[in-house]
Amino acid sequence: MLVLIKNGLVIDPKNQKEDKLDILIEDGEIIKIEKKINESYDYILDVAGFVVAPGFVDLHPNFCDPGVTSREDLKTGSLSAAKGGFTHVVLGTENKPAPSQCNVIEYINEYSDIMPINIFPCAAVTNDRAGFEMADLRFLANHGAIGFYDGLKPIQDKSLLQDAMLEAKSLNMPISIYSGLQNGVKINGINEGKVSKSLGYKACEKAENEILDLQMNLELAKMTNAVVDFAYVSTKESIEMIRKEKIDNENIFAEVQAISIALTEDAITKSGTNAKVLPPLRTEADRKAIIKGLADGTIDIISSNHMPCKAEDKEEKIKNAACGSIGLETVLGICGAKLVQQNKLSWSEVIEKISLNPARVFKLDEDGAGELKVGTPANITIFDPNKKWKLVEEDIASKSKNTPLIGVQLVGKVMYTLCNGVLVYKDKESLEG
Repeated sequence: MLVLIKNGLVIDPKNQKEDKLDILIEDGEIIKIEKKINESYDYILDVAGFVVAPGFVDLHPNFCDPGVTSREDLKTGSLSAAKGGFTHVVLGTENKPAPSQCNVIEYINEYSDIMPINIFPCAAVTNDRAGFEMADLRFLANHGAIGFYDGLKPIQDKSLLQDAMLEAKSLNMPISIYSGLQNGVKINGINEGKVSKSLGYKACEKAENEILDLQMNLELAKMTNAVVDFAYVSTKESIEMIRKEKIDNENIFAEVQAISIALTEDAITKSGTNAKVLPPLRTEADRKAIIKGLADGTIDIISSNHMPCKAEDKEEKIKNAACGSIGLETVLGICGAKLVQQNKLSWSEVIEKISLNPARVFKLDEDGAGELKVGTPANITIFDPNKKWKLVEEDIASKSKNTPLIGVQLVGKVMYTLCNGVLVYKDKESLEG
């Protein structure tokens, strides 16, 4: 089957393309990218006025399958990802049992073959993500894991973490690390600051918990020279430490959750438990530091930190409510509203951070992810860069609806998502609708 994508603005940071080009796809593969393609076709998408980009790549979204499918499953997670423009996801580790067992990795790989997008499993760093004993990383890699991550559970045993980094390095694979709370104190998901104090919330997470843990983790990354992805940094001090460390270490990468670009701790007063997330939403100074870090290249990756929660788990009193927000469907809109529209980043720079860079860190670029190139699979996201829209709960594709972004102004909307040449998402307002 021949599919022609016509009249779109192709933006491909890897190949330094930003031009009005046509793309011809045959049997799921890009076969031509030219100014004007006049060949016959079976299906055409005339996308004048839209951006044609490499399919987006998300790190660590939680599909909770197997084990917690009341929150999300591989199918609903895939549909949510496709709606957000993501053609590739490297899954988080919110499973039961945790992906420290090879049967979980094998399950994900088996069922990913029938999903609409490309799904890849991460293995847990420690057994059952408990932080006490390193999982058999080599064994899990041999069974299909493409990286290692314990999720939003900081690894406090630094000797264990050093061994894990060394093992990941020996396997030539990335390890993702979340830096956070010390000494086993219960994680609250609310920043300790003016808002928590005004509302009388106690046992909130201090910025210094992330800063101190990150400092130790950066030292280990330097000692081991492993490829380390620092997931979801959220404070200005953390970003400054990473900025300095990256001068001499090309193997460290920084990742931020999109919601931290859009909101601050003030969101808790409006959205309540739906704004209770990990890492917690921080101050306006932290938000500005994140944007500066994105602009100067300190932060390499923008991710969804997609954490579905059941409604009843968010309806608890705020002290006991679950932490997390869904995010796959709003990453692009946040970037458009808070970065491009405010002249902080260009669309090319955004695409680099939500497509090319995450693909590179997890070596998905070796199979063509993160670029538009003849001879590679047609993983393509087409979006309206100027579309202003607001998230409506009824339109959310995820099984869970927990997000503080309902009603927030977003800019940039996915119109079409093609995965391996197959149209897996079409917006109801698309030109073909």
